[in-house]
Amino acid sequence: MKSRDESLEIIERALAAAAGDEADAVLCSVDRNISRFANSNLHQNMSEISAELTLRVVADSRIGVASTTGFEPEEIRRIAKLALDAARRGKPLPHFRGLVREAGSLADLPTFDEETASLPILRKAESLRAVFDEGARRDVHFAGSWSTASASITTGNSHGLRRHAPLTFADAVVIAGAGNGSGFATRIDRRASRVDLFTLAAEATEKATMLPGQTAVEIEPGAYDVILEPAALAEIFEWMNMITFSGQSYEDGSSFFVDHLGQRVVGENVSLADNPLDEDFMPFPFDMEGVAKRQVLLIEEGVARTPVVDKVMSDRLGLPLTGHAAALGSEDHGTALHLSLAGGETTREELIAGTERGIWVTRFHYLNGLLEPKTALMTGMTRDGTFLIENGRVTRRLVNLRWTQPMIEAFSNITGLSRERRGIGSWWNPIGGAIAPTVRIRDWKITGVQKS
Repeated sequence: MKSRDESLEIIERALAAAAGDEADAVLCSVDRNISRFANSNLHQNMSEISAELTLRVVADSRIGVASTTGFEPEEIRRIAKLALDAARRGKPLPHFRGLVREAGSLADLPTFDEETASLPILRKAESLRAVFDEGARRDVHFAGSWSTASASITTGNSHGLRRHAPLTFADAVVIAGAGNGSGFATRIDRRASRVDLFTLAAEATEKATMLPGQTAVEIEPGAYDVILEPAALAEIFEWMNMITFSGQSYEDGSSFFVDHLGQRVVGENVSLADNPLDEDFMPFPFDMEGVAKRQVLLIEEGVARTPVVDKVMSDRLGLPLTGHAAALGSEDHGTALHLSLAGGETTREELIAGTERGIWVTRFHYLNGLLEPKTALMTGMTRDGTFLIENGRVTRRLVNLRWTQPMIEAFSNITGLSRERRGIGSWWNPIGGAIAPTVRIRDWKITGVQKS
């Protein structure tokens, strides 16, 4: 991971090399270790130290972007020329009034944890060995990954804006297999001490070994109460980020926010924000344009408030700048990197106990969120722990189920949210993720089963 001084020096050289009317630059530097395992064996341990510089140039309201992993003066001059050439060949951006000048003051946030940054690889391997040994005693095998990283992000522009922040994260995914059953658990945090591999393995094992001796059964298609854990909701939120919350989806008319800002669009018990200031979940102080982060309400007690926008889309739509540039030149023009669904007043166990007939879902996979963006209609499969609930009790293990469901309807049918929330990571988002409770939703549409 590059130091603050070294990072700022690279930013200065990039801005000095840039021609055109304006320029801004981002340097992302990371030192990451990932341990992958399968069949209770550590089969890959990889460490990577890398950095990437992205330079954006504005010329006559046209934008060009170029990136490099080399930082020699000659290479920086090369990408500066590429960015300017791209800008000159681009189309003028309507209503664009230039790069950020007023970016706000930064919150003082605990983004970096020294213990996580210096966690020895051997200690990670020892933790995995303890998990594998415990699994062997129960005839359970494990697969998954265990990542830790230290990184830094540095931004600057030709108007004198300079930002730098170090960060760490720890992210574990554990899949337990026992006979025909499987279970899943995951967590992400700035601090490795809060990502307990043994606890996650025990959680996954509980689902893999639940209802021993049973063969998973099919269930008739239809509308069911479902209990969705945070990992399942995080998959939904990733798609909603693109089709509902982004500036581009709002501008092109595909978001169900269009013509509904200030109106109730889902149930009153739904409050969804982008909250990078939550010190208990992956805090970070600024976006890639250097704009100070703040909590932004997307849906407040069921009412649509705003999409998230970068400077280009803020100018184009006439919406307040929210500080959501995830990358210079991003086509989404706004991405929520810290999605946060407010919790309720119950527990997962109480949600199950209060369900007469329903389905408990651990997580989803193979989601497709592009069926009908205006209603956020999605389809997908359940995975690694799907159970039938009857009269408040878990009675059967179910095969993986196909579902097709408009999320605008689902989020209008939430009948319970847990107090406990969990942070869930994503492969593409090293800065944040999603934090959510477990929820119960009425009339979720099950359309079929997985055929082997």
